[in-house]
Amino acid sequence: MPTESLISIIDDDEDFRDAMARLLKSAEFTVEAFPSAPAFLSSPNVRNTSCLIVDLHYPRMTGIELHRRLVESGYAIPTILISAHLDESVRARALADGIICCLTKPCDEDALFGWVSSALERGQAR
Repeated sequence: MPTESLISIIDDDEDFRDAMARLLKSAEFTVEAFPSAPAFLSSPNVRNTSCLIVDLHYPRMTGIELHRRLVESGYAIPTILISAHLDESVRARALADGIICCLTKPCDEDALFGWVSSALERGQAR
């Protein structure tokens, strides 16, 4: 489902972030990548983001905290949480907060593309 919709990736692991961006770009998605939540929040394209792929663990703001902050600010961006370490309590809390899915690194490409398509459909329905 290639689209002109913007997918923003936030991950402090540069290799993973770059690989994820290349993968999505190879499927003709428009992608921006950021090393941290503050870098994303200072971007002029926050309001243009149609899907957010965010890592769980950060020193100053977790992926779940970023999602909450965006929602509280009026930006209900469909969010995919991704992490190398996801336990069921974190997954349950994330889903209860409105994150659309939680994927474990490394993630299956087909699953990722399925969830990105779902996120973009949700964003268009808003």
